Amino acid sequence: MLPPHPTLRLSDIFPPRAHSLMGTNAPHALHLTYNARGAFYQLLRSLPANRGRIVLLPAFHCTALVEPVARAGFEAKFYRVRPDFSADLDDVREKMSSDVALLLAIHYFGFPAEMSPFLDLARRNKSYFVEDCAHSFLSRQEGSYVGHVGDFALFSYYKFAPSLTGGGLGINCADFGVTFPAGVLTLRDRVVIAKRLFERILENSPCHPLSRTLLAVERKRVARKQSVQTSETPSQFVDDPYLFREDLALAGMPRLCQCVLELCHWEEMILARQRNYRLFGKLVRDTKVLRRVFPDLPDDVCPWAFPVLLEDRPSHEQSLRDLGIPLFTFGEILHPLLQSSQDDARKDAEYLSRRLMLLPVHSQLQEEDVRMFADALNRFTGELD
Repeated sequence: MLPPHPTLRLSDIFPPRAHSLMGTNAPHALHLTYNARGAFYQLLRSLPANRGRIVLLPAFHCTALVEPVARAGFEAKFYRVRPDFSADLDDVREKMSSDVALLLAIHYFGFPAEMSPFLDLARRNKSYFVEDCAHSFLSRQEGSYVGHVGDFALFSYYKFAPSLTGGGLGINCADFGVTFPAGVLTLRDRVVIAKRLFERILENSPCHPLSRTLLAVERKRVARKQSVQTSETPSQFVDDPYLFREDLALAGMPRLCQCVLELCHWEEMILARQRNYRLFGKLVRDTKVLRRVFPDLPDDVCPWAFPVLLEDRPSHEQSLRDLGIPLFTFGEILHPLLQSSQDDARKDAEYLSRRLMLLPVHSQLQEEDVRMFADALNRFTGELD
């Protein structure tokens, strides 16, 4: 099965290209971090103590967004996200106060949301405003890349580029004079990252004799290692989507990952993702059990994935994967802190978490792949109607 996310190929970095993350994502400053949750954690630890201790977040989220709030000693509160992924601004207004240190809004799936109402509410309550651009670092809004409206912006670059990891904190307020920790990865973690990137290049060069030999040796080594591990062995993956490690949260972006990211062909990534998204939008059919969230794609959007809402998605996931569809999810697991909320914010988030399904649109997919996935999905949902 094709992977749901891009993996590193030699052609991604050769011939070399030069892109500037700073020039793209922050008018004042850009602090590169190991991942987006690390960027958020470092920001929270740096906020002035007189700004309040509440962080107001969208109720529909990845747990990696909420965990830094608790770890940094803040109280998380949640506002309602409607089934069309728009924020309920009335709910935001009701929950805003001078005790809110920070208000955050997400640009879901690469589609820029209207930021001015959030910014206005933050200004009125003397709160900071953060744009979560984890899904949208190559999307544009009003002529510039997203992330230039809020006081701060969060980026998760590896969702788009095969860099394995890499996040950033855009700092748009010139008077925010904080020095962030210069955390350094252990030698072991740096070796693991380099090894995985090299393995991905080998896996994407299956016809080369050296690739086949090296991969065969590595698979035997991994098999021997797994045979002596138990199910209780804790996850130490450097790219685990839910793992929070203090050392990683305080670390900068690994230099190797930054090189991969800035050498990638961004223009090709944008065009390929737009092409694949529009083809899904054309081919996937709305039915009684499935609805396309954003059927049309504006020219200034670089999508992270093609989102659909599928009734009772958890019970269908394995069947769809058996059909060869490399689906993935977002918000499938909501943070336990949300469960203490009994208002509509929690109910709407649970509605979305049981239905949202994402189809990949990354640049390594070809037109025939998209057509095959769309056809399989249409046949499956047609049988459910």
